[in-house]
Amino acid sequence: MADISAHSRSDEEENPLERQRELMKLLSQETRHNIIQALLGHPEVLASADELNHFVPSKSKKTVEEQLEVLVGADILAVYEYPPNQEKRGLPWKFYGFTEYGAEILGDFNYLKGVPMARAVHQKTRKPGKIERHETAPRPPLPDAVRATFRLNEEAE
Repeated sequence: MADISAHSRSDEEENPLERQRELMKLLSQETRHNIIQALLGHPEVLASADELNHFVPSKSKKTVEEQLEVLVGADILAVYEYPPNQEKRGLPWKFYGFTEYGAEILGDFNYLKGVPMARAVHQKTRKPGKIERHETAPRPPLPDAVRATFRLNEEAE
């Protein structure tokens, strides 16, 4: 398992097993887990808030927003902005995606094994027009290490 305690001085003093327990709790909370699964299934592993709200079952926008903030605060996710979309009506310009640290944690906790299934579910899910527009909207690139983790440079089969 990679060193997951390298983020702050207080983490370095913390028991590694306690840190692992905290990460498991962070990742397993229902709404956060569903957000992560929705991102794992997204073809670009980078989704707008509206896309995530569509794929996170029966949760209010406020609940999803609060849990996105928790994941961003934990450095699992980051907000990636694409300013050119601000000028285009109906297109998102803020997207949520994994950080390098987040991708590493997902690997450590075996989430990456579920990517093919999450992508198949995403592909088969019926989406309203707005969500399809969001899904195909131009978006910023993810860091190379994150792209490599999710094999985004490889041709689709």
